Amino acid sequence: MFNKLKIVNYKKFLCLFMILMLSLNFGGCKNKKETQRGEKKLNIFIDIKDKQSLNIIKFLVEEFEKENPKINITINNSIGINNVEDVSKEKIGDIIVTSRNKMIELQKKGYLNDLSNYYEKNKINEKYYNIFKSYGRYCDKYYGMPIIPYTIEVFYNKESLDKLKLPTPTKISDLDNLLKNLNQLSIRVPVILTEDLDIYNAISSLVVRDKGNMYKIDCIYDFSQDFYKERKEFQSLLDDIQDLYKKGVINKNTFELGNETTIKKFTNGDIPLIISTSHYYNELNKHNIGLIEDYESMVSFKGSVPVIVNALICLPVNGESGEEVGEFIKFIYSDETQKKLLEKGHITGNINANKELTGIGTTMRKHLEDNNENGILFVYNLPENLYVALTSQIEEILSGKYNGREWEDILKEVYK
Repeated sequence: MFNKLKIVNYKKFLCLFMILMLSLNFGGCKNKKETQRGEKKLNIFIDIKDKQSLNIIKFLVEEFEKENPKINITINNSIGINNVEDVSKEKIGDIIVTSRNKMIELQKKGYLNDLSNYYEKNKINEKYYNIFKSYGRYCDKYYGMPIIPYTIEVFYNKESLDKLKLPTPTKISDLDNLLKNLNQLSIRVPVILTEDLDIYNAISSLVVRDKGNMYKIDCIYDFSQDFYKERKEFQSLLDDIQDLYKKGVINKNTFELGNETTIKKFTNGDIPLIISTSHYYNELNKHNIGLIEDYESMVSFKGSVPVIVNALICLPVNGESGEEVGEFIKFIYSDETQKKLLEKGHITGNINANKELTGIGTTMRKHLEDNNENGILFVYNLPENLYVALTSQIEEILSGKYNGREWEDILKEVYK
């Protein structure tokens, strides 16, 4: 459907460039600052490649440096490092910023500390939303502290829909008919997500039903084929997508990859509907832009808003600088720092900070308030080889290829 290779290579180049620039921005002043700061040090290892989250981390580190000039921060990146194995062999950082998938992999090998103490000290359970905390929990213990949440939202341009004589969707159940109408008019729906996800991740995250079992798969992460074979909900997900395809709601031409230019075209009225995230709250908080608010009245689509968290703070068991780590975590999760993030246009996981949201931000806040572990994208609970195969299978279904044994075929291929 898309020139995937070209898109992936471009994304990899851009992400590596961002990580390199992040390292240079802090590393360039290191020698000059060492004599001024004394002996306090903090090593942070960055193992994410999403531009949006990298920029937020850069901002947080810079703000921390302003208030803690005696702590010498060193940023290292994951270029050329086999992350899981190298964590065990050497001290790559006092703090690791990584994805939920990698957090689970590291913990399964015993490389991460339990962060329950930090959750308690910083009152995370009181001050942050349930969905936010859920991303850092693995098998009933906390091994990660999320940095920023992004809700996946369905946005519409009221004026553009009026021109097309199409009704505005207020409930998720309205999306079926709207997508059918747009398909008939050959109007594609741009998808603009974080750089670690693709269009098919968005489709699956919106379609998957509120089945608790779908979100209880992290504790069998990377287990044998037999364990995953028992999880019938994956074939059920693929069956649901096939059902949407048969009804004419979605097909291989319904969606297309968007970017920041797409956001401008959308706000100008050139595009009626997009799927994107709360990252673009500032750009989309305009009088002619609305979003689907009610996810309770689901028909084909799920009953809660999917939430992305692609960067978590983890602490390796061989890390040092315990005092500095504690100071950094205390700073990041303080109400004051979270309010600074909000002032920069970022919707946070902090309950108090988000009270200042206006316009469509109030709906995004409600989507976070009403959410729980069911809002975790299930791809973050699956090993890469499985979710890549699942994504590929969704593309096949939307191209008209379906046999009702897709999950079984995926497992045979992955575990052969």
